Amino acid sequence: MLNLWLTAAFVAAFVMLVLGVLLWLRSVDRKLDQLVYAAKAMERHAQEAAAQTCQLMGAASDTVRTLQNQLDGASKLFESVRRIGETADQTTKAISSLSGALSQTTERYVENAGGKYQRHIAGALDLAEVGYSAWQFWQTKRKDNKDSSACTEYGEGHATKNNPKRSD
Repeated sequence: MLNLWLTAAFVAAFVMLVLGVLLWLRSVDRKLDQLVYAAKAMERHAQEAAAQTCQLMGAASDTVRTLQNQLDGASKLFESVRRIGETADQTTKAISSLSGALSQTTERYVENAGGKYQRHIAGALDLAEVGYSAWQFWQTKRKDNKDSSACTEYGEGHATKNNPKRSD
């Protein structure tokens, strides 16, 4: 009989061991399901992040292309400005050379005239200088008056035939 009790105890212990292993396997299965669910969620998030990154890269690429086009346009503009500056410099040099040559020619002409026309030429040059100064003054005043006119609209100035606001 002791043998029977011992066998029954071993069988009961074995059944308990099998039940424990089965419960542990079920717990591991639930944890694996949770891991699979978390992995799928992470995969979805990674796909969404990848899609957003692709969209951002596309927008960044468009921005870089636009910036490159603007820089190309700006470099062409700077090249044009440089060429205009060179042209202005050459024009200034040419005018300076022409002015020097004209001055030398005038001096030679005055010297060759032997003083005969020197007084008349000096007077004419003085009058030309006064005329040039008056013209510059007039241009300056005209620009100043154009920018600071008392009349805000066309036709608000003096009363004329065409001005309906004429007070007769």
